[in-house]
Amino acid sequence: MLNNPALIQIVRDGGRLAAVDIFPVYSQDGELYVATQAFRLYEGYPAEAGEDFEEHLERYLESVELEGEANPGFLGELHFNGTTIYEWKYKGGSLSEAEVLQIVDLLQDKEQIFLSGNDPDTALSFTYDRFHERKYIQLVADEGRYLVFINGSFSAEIEMMEEDWELTSGDIDDSYLLTEILTRIRTSP
Repeated sequence: MLNNPALIQIVRDGGRLAAVDIFPVYSQDGELYVATQAFRLYEGYPAEAGEDFEEHLERYLESVELEGEANPGFLGELHFNGTTIYEWKYKGGSLSEAEVLQIVDLLQDKEQIFLSGNDPDTALSFTYDRFHERKYIQLVADEGRYLVFINGSFSAEIEMMEEDWELTSGDIDDSYLLTEILTRIRTSP
């Protein structure tokens, strides 16, 4: 999840591009501040502000200091719950569901989730979630190579080449998933 403020761009329902500032909500734990799974959303400062550029910049800079509903550009809060980042709730009335979904997708774009048990026997079988799509991965050792099955179908073959494991046939189009598979193969007994 995002631990620092970010500026993103979404397409509003009317078709125009709009900048949105995302600020993680922090909680205090002793002397530390820890990012929670909640985000405050504000109107961002667009690169192209048009004729009233100076006036818009001044209003934006004044409102940056104000938090929550005190900020005139406050769009609401986005809360993620549970064990996956896909369980979310929007609190606010300034954004439509389609607009909120764009923000959720952008936040999730850098996230992927790998699920497996603590049992060492499950290290080569795991669940992978990304972009609202869950895949079941099984790696089968077979005479110096691994066969990769995704959702029960053969997808790729990974073999030990000169110095490392490499994809030698098939295709895994998600680089995050390929990295996770190679890591699991390298650490398997």
